[in-house]
Amino acid sequence: MDTETEALIDTLTLAKTDKRTLNGLLTRYMPFIKKTVSSMFYKKEQRQDYVTDAMLAFAHSVQTYNSETGSFIAYAQTVIRNRLIDTVRKEIKIQEPLISIFMDVDEKDGQWENDIAERTYDLVQERNNLCAEISCIDKEFIEWGFNWENLVKKCPKQERSRLTCHKIARSIIENEELVTEMLQKRQVPVSRLSAKTGCSQKVFEKYRNYIAAIVMIMRGDYPYIHSFLPQFFGEEASF
Repeated sequence: MDTETEALIDTLTLAKTDKRTLNGLLTRYMPFIKKTVSSMFYKKEQRQDYVTDAMLAFAHSVQTYNSETGSFIAYAQTVIRNRLIDTVRKEIKIQEPLISIFMDVDEKDGQWENDIAERTYDLVQERNNLCAEISCIDKEFIEWGFNWENLVKKCPKQERSRLTCHKIARSIIENEELVTEMLQKRQVPVSRLSAKTGCSQKVFEKYRNYIAAIVMIMRGDYPYIHSFLPQFFGEEASF
């Protein structure tokens, strides 16, 4: 970990309890916050409406960030995007009943639908980006000899098993040598990880594809897919 990253983590830790430090971070990262909003809303007036929500989401990301989860910027961006998507969905849900209550089907001029359509446009863009990520990572899965359908079938059903798999994936990510070996050979280094973690080889054999998928998601450029990972992925990963 370089000096700049260590300094940022120290500042983030202090900001969890010190309001002045938090406000300093908000000022420092305001260009990043506005850029994230701009990437989701193509109309200037919409951007203005959602900057406050984005700031609140950024503050929340500071409070919930754990250095074990990876880059703070990537984490904050995911938190902001999710917050804005939820906000738009709530607005759409509120407006839809008003259309049917206050506007005659034969006489309405479409103004309300247009307003909703403009806001929904951004959600469609989010969905399209997610689909693009799924298509891209699916190619990686195929190189490993499995696909989404296989992954769903082999996914651990119990939360305890999922947590174990996520801890194993984290232990791989934190070891560049293991990551390199895994990516080159296209297989999970079962023997080495079994010795390192103390988990039985049966666990690795049963969930090797699931573990590999988590590593690929965390190592690759898949922010939308990453946002679907369970919250416990950021927990302490040591064995």
